[in-house]
Amino acid sequence: MRRPRARRVLLALAVTWAGLARGTEGPPQAPVLLDEQVIRLPRTPAAQDPTASATVVEAERFAGELKGVAELAATAPGVAVRSNGGFGQLTTISIRGSSSGGVRVLLDGIPLDTAAGGAVDLSTIPLHWVDRVEVVRGAEGAYFGAGALGGAVNVVTLPAVAGKWGAEVTGGSFGTVSAVADVGVGGDRWALLAAVTGGATRGDFPYLTPSSPSVPGSPLVLQTRQNAAAAQGGLLVKGKWTPGADRLDGVAQVSWGWRQLPGVPASPTPDDWQRGGRGSGALRWSRLLSSGLTLEAGAAGRYETLDVTTAPPGGTGTTDQRDAAGGGEARVTWEAGGSLFTAGALASLERLDSTASGDHQRPTFAGWVADDFTIGEEAARISPAVRVDAVGPYAGVSAKLGGSVRVAGPWSLRASAGRSFRPPSFSELYMVQGPFEPNPDLRPEVAWSVDGALVYDGPPGRASVGGFGALYDDLIVYETGRVPGSFKPQNSLRASSAGVEVELLTAAAKKLWGLQGQLSYTFLATQVLRGVPGVVGKELPQRPRNRAFARVSVDPGPAGGHLEAQFVGLQYLDARNIHSAPASLVVNAGAFARILRNPEVRIGAEVKNLLDDRTLQDGFGYPLPSRTLLVTLRIGTSPENRE
Repeated sequence: MRRPRARRVLLALAVTWAGLARGTEGPPQAPVLLDEQVIRLPRTPAAQDPTASATVVEAERFAGELKGVAELAATAPGVAVRSNGGFGQLTTISIRGSSSGGVRVLLDGIPLDTAAGGAVDLSTIPLHWVDRVEVVRGAEGAYFGAGALGGAVNVVTLPAVAGKWGAEVTGGSFGTVSAVADVGVGGDRWALLAAVTGGATRGDFPYLTPSSPSVPGSPLVLQTRQNAAAAQGGLLVKGKWTPGADRLDGVAQVSWGWRQLPGVPASPTPDDWQRGGRGSGALRWSRLLSSGLTLEAGAAGRYETLDVTTAPPGGTGTTDQRDAAGGGEARVTWEAGGSLFTAGALASLERLDSTASGDHQRPTFAGWVADDFTIGEEAARISPAVRVDAVGPYAGVSAKLGGSVRVAGPWSLRASAGRSFRPPSFSELYMVQGPFEPNPDLRPEVAWSVDGALVYDGPPGRASVGGFGALYDDLIVYETGRVPGSFKPQNSLRASSAGVEVELLTAAAKKLWGLQGQLSYTFLATQVLRGVPGVVGKELPQRPRNRAFARVSVDPGPAGGHLEAQFVGLQYLDARNIHSAPASLVVNAGAFARILRNPEVRIGAEVKNLLDDRTLQDGFGYPLPSRTLLVTLRIGTSPENRE
């Protein structure tokens, strides 16, 4: 059965700098009839890459739980989280063995990657804003722009829905507190959302660490995390207006954060800290010009500040950074027969002023075309896309070809291949700080990827099993410079990754107390193909071979609960594969009770690290929190009235 034409046009609106329609309207969702109940399951974000290996993580499935963006993304296969430990501390992700800097991160379609380089810190996105997290795996530069080597993550904030409101407070272990309030107002043609959030923690959790880190097998001693406090806050305003045939969407976001930087047990940093803020906004206009033809245009901007103090003697003092970016985009979408064609262009300018890398700016120009055409009443589809990006003096082509074919009933096969690139950052090109030297002769990093999967999408839920392979070339790593003790970035690393991804998501079984299940598993094998002596043939550090997430939850009505477990296999901490972090298993559990139904008054308790494993650490050696108890009270619109 073909979709109605108007719906296909709406699905064509891609998420880029001004792709806000999906942030206000919700993802493409398909009603499924099960036990005479309409069940809504998240679907692949078809408005971006319709044949991509993608997962949509709905925050509503984790209502009442204190889960940040990285924790939500980590429920998808292919994703590895890197956390410096505790609420508010630096948290980044890797996809399919890429570096964290090779993952394109967007907030309501606004890119958060800065010219300063490095990975996007997902902990700076207020967790209470999140409506869903879209994780797209593979070389996705053709759809998301330069930088999407391993994939992309688009964080979609709460939609503007008239009549929706709520307030929530959370308190728990290690001085952790948070609060949020949101309200939506509107009429027949407009809606406006305002949400404010804030939180803080002392972060002083206990952990076990070797008494002599340099001596293998030394006894463990109990320590308390020091200098690990954090605080953050934010304001979100979002709206939509549909006067006649036009539609106008807008969003404004302001967030601020401060945190202490504790360091690793073997090298604590008791006097280091950082603070920063981000303000961003976007406006998008669209209009259905005629049957099958849609025009849209938009503009977006972002301003960020970051002040970091690394105290002497080991540190270099205070570093200040200011980053500003802005630009505009236009696109046209045309449906003709079984084809859904999109073409667009954008122009932007970014300026970075840093005491470490100086004052620099560079423009970005991009143009792209993409098509999604179906064959035989959607029995098969093919989706080619190509994009050209010029980022300052660096230009490159990103391309993607995907396809899917229905095998039988709800079963289908999907496959795709792509190429992406990432230009060098200002820090890599110009940074002069301490032992670090700049290298203005760097080339862009490049990635190629292929993947395929068998997919089931039917009334009981959605499942997929597949494999992938990726090659990362000209990766930038810091090597010993000309002066002893100095380091200089070089395009010296080539690495490969390959693996298997399994995903299962069930619909809620109403006759079984709303039982839902979720499972994801990733096997990842990485290898350094070119690099300095001693690392060739080794695995990439901080990339665990095995990672699994499992969850079961029930919601019969008056009360409910969940139990989940996350397994992370052994991972090496260094490029020579000498030091490693052992495998870990973290179990979380929670329960809630509804005191009132409409308005909903709900109280819940959540226990993270239920087994109280105090030896947990991430891939960089940072200890992770021990058992954590959190209690949440929420009052607001009942679930059935939130749409």
